[in-house]
Amino acid sequence: MTHPPADVAAQTKAAVLAAYPGLRQSHPRNFADDQLTVLLDGRTAQYTWGPYKVHVTVGPEAHLNTDDQEDTSLQRQVCAYATLLDTNLMGVSSRGHVEWDITNPRPEVIFPAAFTAAAADRDDPRFTSAVLATVAKALDYALLATRTVADRAREAEQDAQWRRECPEGIRPTAWLRQKRAERDAQTAELEGQ
Repeated sequence: MTHPPADVAAQTKAAVLAAYPGLRQSHPRNFADDQLTVLLDGRTAQYTWGPYKVHVTVGPEAHLNTDDQEDTSLQRQVCAYATLLDTNLMGVSSRGHVEWDITNPRPEVIFPAAFTAAAADRDDPRFTSAVLATVAKALDYALLATRTVADRAREAEQDAQWRRECPEGIRPTAWLRQKRAERDAQTAELEGQ
């Protein structure tokens, strides 16, 4: 089998670094000048971008292309997910009786995992490209999920406030529909200006 030119990995690396400047491999440690490499400890690696850590697992060689029965090539599944350590949980108190609160030893936010298929040969530039692309995809998911969670938390908080304000004698579901319709109309009006 002939390998594609090494620039496929270089192109992916450049695109990933353009999207996530400062992204570097943090485990296994690489003390070379080039901090964005693909070194594995067994079949795992870890990358760091700002406060985010991306955990990578590479599967064993397997036939992953189930769509083409004629294809006998082998690939590796690459799984990457981002985590964010949140040490800002001190202001939360228990609602109800507890003997005492116990501090969470790993207060991490775990984001959805990204999956891709990579070339089976770890020396193949397409393997390096796939791992780096999957790391970037995991960070994309983390940023998207952060925005989505913030929006959903605001909506849930607003719904809770509206439920508390629901006049007696009106069904809470009807009240929420009315309040959401008012909010949506107001939003549409503001966007139309």
